Amino acid sequence: MTENNMKEIKEIYQILNKSLTLVGALMSAAEAHGILCGLLCSSDFDNDKWLKHVLGETSVQDGLASECEQQLLLLKNYTLEQLNSPNFEFMPLVPDEDESMPERIQALGAWCEGFLFGLGLAGVETLTGNEKEFINDLVSISRISSAEDSDENEENYMQIIEYIKIGVIGLYEESVPPLNPPRWGGGSPSQREGARGRGQSDK
Repeated sequence: MTENNMKEIKEIYQILNKSLTLVGALMSAAEAHGILCGLLCSSDFDNDKWLKHVLGETSVQDGLASECEQQLLLLKNYTLEQLNSPNFEFMPLVPDEDESMPERIQALGAWCEGFLFGLGLAGVETLTGNEKEFINDLVSISRISSAEDSDENEENYMQIIEYIKIGVIGLYEESVPPLNPPRWGGGSPSQREGARGRGQSDK
């Protein structure tokens, strides 16, 4: 993940969060992105289904709602580019280190809940052992209580983000014909195990 990628994600998060608030959506950018990623991990993604659950009754054709819908569609395209990147560019859309650790933990929990909800909407049921373990870990991560700002918590948080990143890429590649060689088992198994352990111990 390059510095430019991080800046892009920060900008997307801030703009979309503000836009969702203005149209009265009942979820944050983090949760909306989690639902998107869960839906994308199926072979039959439905734009309308995602937009309906994010915007709900706000999805009327007024200026603000139309602008927010366009931002969501741009986010979908951006996320697909990340998921198909050979450089592991995918990242969950959550606040960066400029925000407090409690706020970041809360957003990460919302992202995980959204992802699990998206998988359910997509009807994803057939999972391998590794994938089931990953889903169970997301449930645990979504329940992590708030943590104070500290170097140790920062390290734990980044390990969890890395674990989620690798896990989502793996699920996506299992369900969608890959543009690049599968990466579920490659790259950083120690990071996956370490991050998973952090998520379980910090509940």
